[in-house]
Amino acid sequence: MYGECCYNTCQEIKGIVAATQNSAKQTDLRALEALALRQGGYFDRRDAHDYGITDTLLQYHKRTGRFERVLPGVYRLSAAPASLLDQYLLAWVWTNYRGAISHESALALYDLGDVLPARVHVTVPRPFHRTSAPFLVHLAPLPEEEVQMYNGVRTTTPARSIVDAAANGTDPTQVHKVVREALDRGLVFPDALRAALNRRPNQYMRNVRRLIQEALAGATQATG
Repeated sequence: MYGECCYNTCQEIKGIVAATQNSAKQTDLRALEALALRQGGYFDRRDAHDYGITDTLLQYHKRTGRFERVLPGVYRLSAAPASLLDQYLLAWVWTNYRGAISHESALALYDLGDVLPARVHVTVPRPFHRTSAPFLVHLAPLPEEEVQMYNGVRTTTPARSIVDAAANGTDPTQVHKVVREALDRGLVFPDALRAALNRRPNQYMRNVRRLIQEALAGATQATG
């Protein structure tokens, strides 16, 4: 039994050495960890490959406790400190960096209103087939002008977030509050909010346009 264990360990070490030597890219574990630390400790399998960390090496570092697998294809540096933005960073990385935090989750990230969704909303352009995560996934286009980095997380702009949340059923009272706060803080301007309404008029089933216009009018009266 002891001899068999030694043999298996030697074979594993040989496999790791071979994976390192055969990697098409220079193995740079420190650079991968530096990337992960900038985003809550999270990284995906493609990130690892970009830094020369093969699947064999990934599995090795998972077994030794250096990395932990949190979702299919998504890993976390075990030594990374916890962050208040963890759930948002994880959702973003899980989309292969293609998505953006959106809807009520984006409003919470911007600290607008009192919305606290139970699950993270994330919007991802088609095609996207991942389903193995506890997020609310919305499949929709994400033009560059409607996304931005906010506190290190890719997020839909305030105007897009407000319109998406309103269309998704956020309480009208909260929509009025969010619009007023966003205007007061200079996060959005009336024209930008109206433009966000006009970009995809067929996407929204509720009378979002009237709701937003009423919110804008109410905010104007409150400051007038």
